[in-house]
Amino acid sequence: MSLIQLTRFCLSATILLVCCRCALAQALPAREIDAAIAAMAHTVDTAYVFPEKGKKIAEHLRSEHRQGKFAAAKNWQDLAGIISKSLLEFSHDGHLYVRNDPKTVRDLQKPAQPGADTAVQAYNPFFDGKDAAERNFGFRDVKILNGNIGYLDVSEINISARSLPVLFAAMRFVANTRALVIDLRSNGGGGSNVGSVLESFFLPPNTTLLEFKTRNGNVQTEKTVGWLLEPRYEKPLVILVGKGTASAAEAFAYALQKHRRAKIIGQRSGGAAFMNSWYPVNEHLYISVSTGAPTWPGTTENWEATGIQPDRTVAEGTELAAVADVLAEAAK
Repeated sequence: MSLIQLTRFCLSATILLVCCRCALAQALPAREIDAAIAAMAHTVDTAYVFPEKGKKIAEHLRSEHRQGKFAAAKNWQDLAGIISKSLLEFSHDGHLYVRNDPKTVRDLQKPAQPGADTAVQAYNPFFDGKDAAERNFGFRDVKILNGNIGYLDVSEINISARSLPVLFAAMRFVANTRALVIDLRSNGGGGSNVGSVLESFFLPPNTTLLEFKTRNGNVQTEKTVGWLLEPRYEKPLVILVGKGTASAAEAFAYALQKHRRAKIIGQRSGGAAFMNSWYPVNEHLYISVSTGAPTWPGTTENWEATGIQPDRTVAEGTELAAVADVLAEAAK
């Protein structure tokens, strides 16, 4: 091959590569975006905990789409990010978002076992997925600090039949400490499908924790469980929170603070109170929608958008240093 031929070959290859990259960078097909937006808007309109707000959010989504706000999305990840930003700016609801996660979509579409109790047998990727076990169900660290202070670092609230042995083992490890610190500073939430077991270690059986209002106006009361055979932890309890503390982690801290069972140290939490559910959109996307609104029993109070105010506000990174002072004050 001559030098001229080689040059022409390299130039052709370069042009081909550029063309391929341009093709890959093209926006998603309009019909696929249309279908995805229609599915999301319908889900929000029919599932959001507050029907009137759900209608407004759904119409906002359709309006943004008509104005071409989502047309430039180059891939499903890009589209999920653009829509999530739009939804948050309009609704101020941290539980309303879209994710590009084909694996989770497949998990959400798994049917319940034929003839089984759907509430028990329906597959839930958060509780039942492989990733949950690999994250040790959120129980990231358990140790004894100086002064015989127990320390439990929980990165997510993931309480299920699968995780109960891990929870029980952690609580047994700190059973003989003189006080316990539960670190929720990087805990964005989660949930339980076996009741309020974590709270049940610190409060008497059948203690009312929160009330949840559903879309149809029903009110469900959340209580500590009556079946826990593990010994309750009755020593002083401190909970660390911050801007990364949200959702179910906030619910735990909020209820324990309201019952005056724990002292809260840190910064104001994230302010995401609503209970959410995940719905498949297509084979690429799912949407998270708020389906329940918690309140302190007999009131309209919760921590949505406001966060939890700590009993002791301290600078980020100094929370553990403040534990001794808080415990000393509580002992007076």
